[in-house]
Amino acid sequence: MNLKEIAAAARVSPSTVSLVLNGKNGVGAQKRAEITRLLTENGYSIQPRRDSERPRSICFLKFSRHGNLVNGNADFVANILDAVELECRRLGYEFRVVVFHGDQFAEIIDKVHSNMPDGILLLGTELAEADIPLLSLIQAPLVIVDNELEHYNYSCVDMDNVEASYQIARYLHQMGHTDIGYLYNRMPSFNCAARFAAFRAALSQFRLQLPEAKIIRVSPSLTGTCQEILDYLNGGGQLPRALVATNDTIALGALKAFQAFGLRVPEDISIIGFDNIQFSSVSFPSLTTIAVSCRDMGTWAVRLLHEQILSPGDSAVKIRVGVSLVERESVLDCRTEAAEEI
Repeated sequence: MNLKEIAAAARVSPSTVSLVLNGKNGVGAQKRAEITRLLTENGYSIQPRRDSERPRSICFLKFSRHGNLVNGNADFVANILDAVELECRRLGYEFRVVVFHGDQFAEIIDKVHSNMPDGILLLGTELAEADIPLLSLIQAPLVIVDNELEHYNYSCVDMDNVEASYQIARYLHQMGHTDIGYLYNRMPSFNCAARFAAFRAALSQFRLQLPEAKIIRVSPSLTGTCQEILDYLNGGGQLPRALVATNDTIALGALKAFQAFGLRVPEDISIIGFDNIQFSSVSFPSLTTIAVSCRDMGTWAVRLLHEQILSPGDSAVKIRVGVSLVERESVLDCRTEAAEEI
């Protein structure tokens, strides 16, 4: 029996079952005993009842599978964590971070439960399809950060990849670009896949295409991308006039390779990144990119989790945080070039 079925059998709401499951007050002794029996019979592990004076707490699980996205964009994750800590403090929660690799999922979740957090935030940047069943191990209220988990019934806070991709496509169109390619992460995350699909769809709105031949798959690291782009160019590979990268790390690695090969940016080739990490503003030339507010992502994640804690059993909620295109120096205005040729 799942939690809803147990609630029906006990003639209570799912939120009441959640209170018993998570060791919280608010349920009478007789009804608690009945629900406890049903939960135990169906294999659920019930948290011991906490002292009412024990401080409320939220645990942030910094999950990584290969580390290239989580650690490669380190300031992106750090800025989210800073915002989470500030909002936890404002709402009166103790806050702690647990760092772990995907192979430790079950072990770490068991240890986290033993400390009885009121809620859990999980960094979903590197979650893969194979990881989704493991989420059912988490018995506390849960919000996923930096992953929308489309088609899965989990509360999430993520950037608006669809709007971001549209803004990039519109900007390239406005700048007169028609020869457009894509630098795609060879180990794509949910976000990478969402951006890629959204960008192809956005291009079609401007009667532009992204043929397979102009999709270049690279390693999700600065040095890996740089070396692979250099190898591609030295092997005679031809690049389109403008490239969009899955993230800033890949864009900056490509930028380094272009310069090593003797290509001028943006005169010979234009490039756009994604995430607006710190180095994107100090590269030469500075990188045009998509900015998303890490502060807003972290703040809304805590607020959403707080609501889940107060009202367990409510429907999953997904929040998309707005984005903006940051225009810098890495994209050529082809309209000027075209006018000069006339």
